[in-house]
Amino acid sequence: MLNLTTLDDRITKCKRILDDNPDSQIFAAYADALRKNGELDKAFRVCRQGLRIHPGYGSGHMVMARINFDRKMYDWAESELAEAIELEGRTRATDLLRAEIYIKKQKYDLARVIIRELASTEPDNEYYHELLDRIELGKRELQRKNYEVKKMFNSTQMGKPEKSEFHDDKISLETGVNEIAQLPSLTACFVTDCDGMMICEKLPEDFDSRAYAALSAEIYRFANDNMGNINFGKVKQVLIELAGEKIWMIRLEKQILVMVIRPDVNLGSLKLKVTGVLNRMKSV
Repeated sequence: MLNLTTLDDRITKCKRILDDNPDSQIFAAYADALRKNGELDKAFRVCRQGLRIHPGYGSGHMVMARINFDRKMYDWAESELAEAIELEGRTRATDLLRAEIYIKKQKYDLARVIIRELASTEPDNEYYHELLDRIELGKRELQRKNYEVKKMFNSTQMGKPEKSEFHDDKISLETGVNEIAQLPSLTACFVTDCDGMMICEKLPEDFDSRAYAALSAEIYRFANDNMGNINFGKVKQVLIELAGEKIWMIRLEKQILVMVIRPDVNLGSLKLKVTGVLNRMKSV
């Protein structure tokens, strides 16, 4: 592990190179050094800007995967890792990170297969054995929780008529926004009213929420007013494609759901998932 002096020195050198040449691929090393220094938001911004210039740089996607892993955005980390593997192939590092993501997502059996394979070629690696112990503990804890939930469910259903076996699974606006924000390829998700006031949000720390909320409400109002003038009816959704991202707005009852999305998104798949969440939300 790098000591703080060496890490600060690397950050300074990488920044100087990138300042002199903003198109340099040194952005990946700079972002990774920032990540190791705990500066996750800055690391994310540096890496995101670098990948806009070098979208085919596998090492850059690998660093972004690690940054998002540290930010606890595991779906996004997994997506970036898949991109890195597609561009530059599997390595021990990619296998290890995939296993760590699986552990965080409680996919313990998948993680165990990977770690056992790694440990078979490097049996003295203590970290692999630590991960295997963590996997077994996680599996037991998950089994215990599932057992408690099943036990509770069975006890509440005893003696009730069959039609009562299912409960209303409607979710709140805040819960829905949180679920949508966890979907792959989303950078930010929030709900604003038609005057641009933020109602509910799930945003990265560097996100200018006020500006986006006001802009989204104004864009929606402009589209709705002008479509109405030519008898196209009310606007239900607006999709804007920019150079570095997409903005997707959906009209709810009295609010606007806004999603800021990475440009490489599979919109068809995302729309199905978002629709599934919206169908479960109350008063939508």
